[in-house]
Amino acid sequence: MINIRGLGFRFALFLVAAAMLVVFTTAEFFYRVTYENEITEANYDIEELYRTVGATASIASFLEEEDLAKEAINGLVKSEKILAASIRSDALYYQLNVTDAINKGTEPRVFLVRHPFIPEESLAEVNIYPNFDHIIHQAEKISTDNSYSLYVEALVVGIVALIITYYIIISPMLRVGRSLHEITPGTAQRIAVPDYHTDSEIGALVHDTNQLLGKVEEQFSQERQLREEIEFLEKRFRMLFENAKSATVLMTEKGIIELRNKAFIDLVIKIGLEEKQDYGELLEELFENPAAIKTSLPEAFSRNEFATGEFKLKSGANKTAIWVQLIASPLITDDGERFYQITFNDISTRKRELQNLALQADFDSLTGIYNRNGGEKLIAKLMNKGHHFALVLIDLNGFKAVNDIFGHDAGDEVLIFVSEQLRDKIRKVDVAVRWGGDEFVLLLQAEDEESVETVISKVNEGVKQPFYFNDDTTPTVVSMSVGVAFYPRMSRNKNTLIKLADIAMYKAKQNKVSAPDDYLIFAEPEGLDSSNNQ
Repeated sequence: MINIRGLGFRFALFLVAAAMLVVFTTAEFFYRVTYENEITEANYDIEELYRTVGATASIASFLEEEDLAKEAINGLVKSEKILAASIRSDALYYQLNVTDAINKGTEPRVFLVRHPFIPEESLAEVNIYPNFDHIIHQAEKISTDNSYSLYVEALVVGIVALIITYYIIISPMLRVGRSLHEITPGTAQRIAVPDYHTDSEIGALVHDTNQLLGKVEEQFSQERQLREEIEFLEKRFRMLFENAKSATVLMTEKGIIELRNKAFIDLVIKIGLEEKQDYGELLEELFENPAAIKTSLPEAFSRNEFATGEFKLKSGANKTAIWVQLIASPLITDDGERFYQITFNDISTRKRELQNLALQADFDSLTGIYNRNGGEKLIAKLMNKGHHFALVLIDLNGFKAVNDIFGHDAGDEVLIFVSEQLRDKIRKVDVAVRWGGDEFVLLLQAEDEESVETVISKVNEGVKQPFYFNDDTTPTVVSMSVGVAFYPRMSRNKNTLIKLADIAMYKAKQNKVSAPDDYLIFAEPEGLDSSNNQ
């Protein structure tokens, strides 16, 4: 199938068109030239014919010999180029076909017949009527034949030129083009130099093209290597991102999540939310206190800094508190688009450990109630908030004897029992504290002695229940001595308040034998330095 857009077809078409144009122009030119030459040649022949018969016409005119004149005129008219002729002198006149020539409108050529001996003298004139029909026909025939010859010659030359051009230029170019078309860029494939074109322009073109293919292969190789490195890094980063233990998201300013890892999905499911693309501005739907997020993060972003903080997430179905350390960084692309990278590090375990440490620091490991450290914190907290309360200091009576007789395990049993009684007998608003050894403190929400006596009476009833250690049939009973000081009525100073309760407790302890029912004594602040009450 002929490719009408192909180089060969277009070149052949152009060559034929150019050849036709040149041949047509040339043929037309040669036709005109040949025609004019034939006309000129015919006129020249007429002159030659006259010169041939001129001597005879001159003798005929000089001798006034009609036969000679006829011979001359007839001789002229025998030529196909002469239609008619006549000779006229004073003595004779002869013509042949003149009437036909005049009827055709043919103008004669006039030749003067010279005296045979005196050339300057003319004796007659010869009118020759050219046969223009014959002359023109001959001229046209010769011109046409020449044109046809030129057409044929041009056609042959064109075909030969086309064949030569095809085999020398077009065919090698087409082979080069097909070879280039079949080459896969970036490979070692190259174009073969066509035969006999090693040093030609086509060979130079193939050489330059092969150099270009070499550079393309080198560039492809570099790009392939770079792409492999990028893919390698991408896989590693994706693996790092997907398998990261920290939940990470990339989100737009409007809160649309563009990218998330598996840890984030697990975290969302853990807090009982369904997976979706939008959890509100700055993921506020995830947090127990969204206001804290919406306050702290924009403030850091406004300074173009990363934001960090510890926040509590919403509790899931198991109500387990989940704390996260949040790190949020603003990211701006080359196009000026703004994103946020937010990373959640689960710190729930650390939070629980800190809480346990805090509990261990504030609670007594044996009895489970507040220890002295926790008690002092509670006292300070109540004072800072301005609550009114009664500080009740309790010291057990007979506890040392239990330790000495029945051992420390029995003593620990007593302490645990007393702590349970304290915790059970006081109100929910009150707090029991193991102050140290066999001393306890109660922080009662009470401002008057009657309220304190009511609570302490219940506690005393529980504490003085008998114990039976080591199958001993004799019951062991511990009692308590109690000193009470009121805040802030007696003192606004913690140490002073404790000192007042301690003094009162020791006063009560002096009654444990003589007046065991007077185990409760209220403090008298007048005995202390007034400066301690500030």
